[in-house]
Amino acid sequence: MKEYRINVRFNMENETDRMIVAYLNGLRGTQKVSRNQFIINAIYEQIVEGNRNAVLMEQFRSVLREELSSISVSEVSEESTEPVSDFSFEVTDAEMEESKDLLRAGLEMFT
Repeated sequence: MKEYRINVRFNMENETDRMIVAYLNGLRGTQKVSRNQFIINAIYEQIVEGNRNAVLMEQFRSVLREELSSISVSEVSEESTEPVSDFSFEVTDAEMEESKDLLRAGLEMFT
């Protein structure tokens, strides 16, 4: 078997590097995976995940372009238009009694 070797150096003054070294040292004899295999798997996952994210982003951009292509944009006039509303804050006595009756009927379900 032909091996390709690479040396990795960690800066023990860097918090992230220290955390990684502590984790890798914890792998010794406690898990069924070697530190070497763990690093290979981590690099592979980073590559695969990076490619997956790039593909998803391109698909998202494509859908967004397609959806935005059907939108027409027009200039907004400077005239202020007030919204028209038929809503009235006034309640008649008959409407108030009907509301009270409905409320009472609803509350009776809980007694």
